[in-house]
Amino acid sequence: MRELLRIPVILEESGDKLGLVKDILFDETENMVNGIIVEKDSLINSQIKIIPRADIISFGKESVLLKKISGDKTSGTSWSEKVGSKVYDGDGAIKGTIEDIFVDNLVKKVLGYEISDGLFSDLFKGRQVIFEENILAESEDVVVVEGGSMS
Repeated sequence: MRELLRIPVILEESGDKLGLVKDILFDETENMVNGIIVEKDSLINSQIKIIPRADIISFGKESVLLKKISGDKTSGTSWSEKVGSKVYDGDGAIKGTIEDIFVDNLVKKVLGYEISDGLFSDLFKGRQVIFEENILAESEDVVVVEGGSMS
């Protein structure tokens, strides 16, 4: 999801740029992307809009294309809230922290998380990937995954 941040959001019908993607909302229970938070900077203050996933035609590398602005409400956990959450194994040992969230090519389904165990570990071993099917429990700031010693 990190690659989607700060790209322009464009309304297909008019070509108007609504702002930049500030955050992505997803449902942790259903593992689905619910929408995006768009921020438009102005001289006085920034304006925030929440756009439901159903209003989005496509997510490209350089822009997000909207078919309409329905005004429908949507909610969920934001990418920025989830990044930094601690990840533990089944024994309670810390595995690292969430650095990013993986989604499918259509940006509809959450597939898993990228985990960092610190700068030196990342450099020597690389970052780990935890897939949704390996998650035992999840809260706003903690994820428990399969693994650990079985005694």
